[in-house]
Amino acid sequence: DYKRYTKKLLSQLEYKKVESLNNKEWHEFFLTDIFPVIQRGKRLTKDNQISGDTPYISSTASTNGVDNFIGNDKNVRIFSDCLTIANSGSVGATFYHPYKFIGSDHITNLKNRNFNKYIYLFISTLASRLSEKYNFNREINDKRISREKIMLPINEKNEPDFEYMEQYMKNTMYKKINQYLNYLENK
Repeated sequence: DYKRYTKKLLSQLEYKKVESLNNKEWHEFFLTDIFPVIQRGKRLTKDNQISGDTPYISSTASTNGVDNFIGNDKNVRIFSDCLTIANSGSVGATFYHPYKFIGSDHITNLKNRNFNKYIYLFISTLASRLSEKYNFNREINDKRISREKIMLPINEKNEPDFEYMEQYMKNTMYKKINQYLNYLENK
């Protein structure tokens, strides 16, 4: 089953040679310039959570931020296909969520409708570096996140090179899946 699944994933990826990260030129960009939608989740105490199937994303640094599975559908904020950054707790923990989820007030949703999972995954790694700047006593609030910048590779127009980011992540996944298949074949 694993072999069949990974071969299917591999068939969906095309490896194309790209410039190395070290050779790319990089510039700083405000998060607000990259993500037109930046919105904090909404508070929902444990006592008010109804058991269900929808992931509840909070500020944990493990399990992709999933804190619980709930069935609430009123007075909640529902997001999908976006990044989340933990505002408190594991401050700066950043994850990509391709699925529908409910966001707690301990996370901020970062969304750009033009991004795909590869671009989100690339940026996720860079955004998670905010954890070096913040801690439990110095949380990320709405004002601070509006001033945050991250470094991104740029194209010849000095704009973020999203095509490069996408292909870089596809290449990374292609290599890792091939390594995994080789491991299974030689096992």
